[in-house]
Amino acid sequence: MVSFLALSVMTNADAAGIRFDVIPSIRLQEGWRSNVYNSSNNEVSSFGTRVVPGLGLKLTAPDDVKLQLTGEYEKIWYYAPDAKNADYGTWNFKVDSSGAWKFSPNFSMKPSAFYINTIDSYRRVQLLPSDDPILPPITITNYGNTKTQQFGGAADFEYLPSPKVTLGVSGNYREKRFSSDNVAGSGLTNDTQVGGGVSFSYLVSPRSKVGVVASGSHQTFENAGSSNVYQAGIKFDYRFSPQVHLDATFGESHIRQNSGPGKPDQSKSTPSGLFRIYYISEAFLANLYGSAVYSGGSGFGETTRLYTTGLTLSGPLAIDVSWNLAGTYQVSRSVFTQNDVKINTMHGTGGLKYQPWRLAYLYLTGTMNRQESTGRYGSTINNLSTVLGFTVTNSYNIF
Repeated sequence: MVSFLALSVMTNADAAGIRFDVIPSIRLQEGWRSNVYNSSNNEVSSFGTRVVPGLGLKLTAPDDVKLQLTGEYEKIWYYAPDAKNADYGTWNFKVDSSGAWKFSPNFSMKPSAFYINTIDSYRRVQLLPSDDPILPPITITNYGNTKTQQFGGAADFEYLPSPKVTLGVSGNYREKRFSSDNVAGSGLTNDTQVGGGVSFSYLVSPRSKVGVVASGSHQTFENAGSSNVYQAGIKFDYRFSPQVHLDATFGESHIRQNSGPGKPDQSKSTPSGLFRIYYISEAFLANLYGSAVYSGGSGFGETTRLYTTGLTLSGPLAIDVSWNLAGTYQVSRSVFTQNDVKINTMHGTGGLKYQPWRLAYLYLTGTMNRQESTGRYGSTINNLSTVLGFTVTNSYNIF
């Protein structure tokens, strides 16, 4: 749906001003992993080979805003005899936008979407767009090796009735599905979330905006009660410089859990909010973000209080060499029960990229995921991996 909205923007835009590129790619990776089955005990480590063909479609607007749709399939083969059952395939699809696509000078939209289908929650966590400012905060819990399909999309629309006033409308949808043969007692439960919001902002100065926002969402859990979350708050944006930007929303959230099997009607209110500080230049990118919200995406049929903070950094190191670092820490707690979901997750990755050729590059990446569960659901899982990869890709202009 988000892809359709994005394509409709291009259809209504000046076709002569849109650049359309097709970007095929193929990646070959050799790596090692400490816990191929995502097990809380009896860890099995192995080296392995991963092959990843992919295809990207990139559209560039006259104002240099880029929209990219990317799809990939990856297949991994492990070498250790006791790791053969961990061989798996993963589908990954996403929509990224570098800015807002304009229907007119006063009306614009920014879309985002993702789809992941895998049996490996460690790989799922690596692929999740957890720092996407358009999507609602996403749970990075490791569910072990169980088939999971997770997808979501969001779109933010803005209309400027005057140079200083901005009206916003947003909508989002998220769904998580697990295989029907989950281990008894795991608590894994299919869930969906649909939500939307409205906002009003006023340009106080060339550098700052202030406004108000209100939103709501409905969470549905399979074979369990549903819940509703309502939020209202104050939002503000401030540009310290052309490169440094802060945006944040702080307010109050109210959650109501509807009755279900063994669950009575309950409600609760608490302060909530999110922020993002980012620095963007031609040579360096830094993004610091955090949130404290109610989330229906725990995966265990529970609405949780979700605290997330993270940092991403990237930049050049030398000629043809670049680096990146990223880390996320998340705390997930059941809202109405004390011992069902109590999970702390830390995920980090870092890498080097060397591109001496126009059509190919080498990269080295290390990733760490540590999760501690002291509640009824979830597992304590540790995982480390390192990957040496080679990618061949090229961009072909269609029009």
